[in-house]
Amino acid sequence: MYIDELLLVFEKAVSDFPEFNNQEVMDLLREGLVAKKYDLQDEGLIEAILREEKQDMIESFVVSFEKKIESLDEDISRSEFLNREDIKKEAISIYIASLEHLINYYYNNVIGKHFSST
Repeated sequence: MYIDELLLVFEKAVSDFPEFNNQEVMDLLREGLVAKKYDLQDEGLIEAILREEKQDMIESFVVSFEKKIESLDEDISRSEFLNREDIKKEAISIYIASLEHLINYYYNNVIGKHFSST
């Protein structure tokens, strides 16, 4: 199922953030993905993204999350910051947003162009 593969991509995306590579975060991500209730069309696009755009998805997440880390409060360490529950949820939110950005890109540019040219 595509959710398991999305979890594997997330593991790669957070390889520089070991605080997120644990069962608690993976369970939260799984719940977040299931809660989205993607329809069949979205699932098809997700499968295409997983075949063609894994690296772009990882890079999108890392760039977005690094911006979040730049806002790091100087009074706490990076590890303390990354271990906060709200930051773990923010990482999941950024990852899902990266996925949805690619879904929208595929829908608008790949499918949209196909139908507009026929």
